[in-house]
Amino acid sequence: MAPPKPNAIRVLIVDDSFFMRKMLQEMLEGSEGAITVLETAQNGLEAVEKTLKLKPDVVTLDVEMPQMDGLQALQRIMAERPTPVIMLSSHTGEGTATAIRAVELGAVDCLGKPAGRVMENMKEIQGELIEKIKIASAIRPRQRAGSTLGPMVSAAVVEIKEPPRESPHPQIEKPAQFVVAVASSTGGPRALNELFSRLQRTPTAAFVIVQHISVGFTKALARRLGEVSCLTIAEAEDQQTLLGGHAYVAPAGSHLVIEGTAGHFKAVFNDAPPRLGVKPSADIMMASVAKAASKHCLGVVLTGMGRDGTEGLKSIRAVGGKTFAQDAESCVVYGMPKSAVDSGLVDRQLALPQMAEEINALLTGK
Repeated sequence: MAPPKPNAIRVLIVDDSFFMRKMLQEMLEGSEGAITVLETAQNGLEAVEKTLKLKPDVVTLDVEMPQMDGLQALQRIMAERPTPVIMLSSHTGEGTATAIRAVELGAVDCLGKPAGRVMENMKEIQGELIEKIKIASAIRPRQRAGSTLGPMVSAAVVEIKEPPRESPHPQIEKPAQFVVAVASSTGGPRALNELFSRLQRTPTAAFVIVQHISVGFTKALARRLGEVSCLTIAEAEDQQTLLGGHAYVAPAGSHLVIEGTAGHFKAVFNDAPPRLGVKPSADIMMASVAKAASKHCLGVVLTGMGRDGTEGLKSIRAVGGKTFAQDAESCVVYGMPKSAVDSGLVDRQLALPQMAEEINALLTGK
């Protein structure tokens, strides 16, 4: 390996394919000197050893590998030397579900490996991968007090699908009268997991979620959230009526707009250009929620880089809706919440357990 360039981001590439390791190295080192590949590793065991020895700024980590898979390696890295990790996973239902689990376990982000002509298609994600590495390099992961990640898990364990569960709520579902608009980015899947695992199912309220994530991962994210929540959670569909007790994840690559009035809310996809570099945009989604729901809405901004959601909260405040933001201590990146707080748009700044309590109290009137 070439000696690191001054001020370059130092990356460790982990993949069991020699071809993929070589291709990733060439992609990253062609980024005008911004990135230096320290070394590569071909399995999770090497990944842990080299992370401890080389202390890279960022690790790119494959999921399925021999000896020790990506999830096991991730848990070891986060326990022994917390380091920004970006998961690289194939675009399959199984793989994306595993990548979402990895983000819950502490990975900064996930990116899909394109199928088909790998060499040509990998070049299509070069810019996105480089941008994610640059963002990740500014993050300083830390072990959270009281964190309970459970026993060491493997990709094989996570990828076993359970049969669909029957709804524990057999009552007739009714159109929503109230909308909770949630925005999250870097660190969001883990925050969403904790928040939605604590929320009560309220028959009058629907949740709409914008999570900045790569195309192909939102269905897996919605499925994972549905496994830990008593709400019914799915990727949003165009022209879909919002039902109470349900949550809808905006699909990556499309803006999600809420139209209608209380009792007649519906989700509509919008193909406008990205806003603040992201699509879907929380600002666009929240502004539409404010217009449709008036004061019968709540805006929530969770962990993430940038300031998406700030203008959205402004729209919600303008119509008399409530606004919450995640506190700095529990954020992976205190960017989006800080922007909103600094703008004077947040009613309450809360850790996730307390936020869930406040939302439950607001929606149930208790």
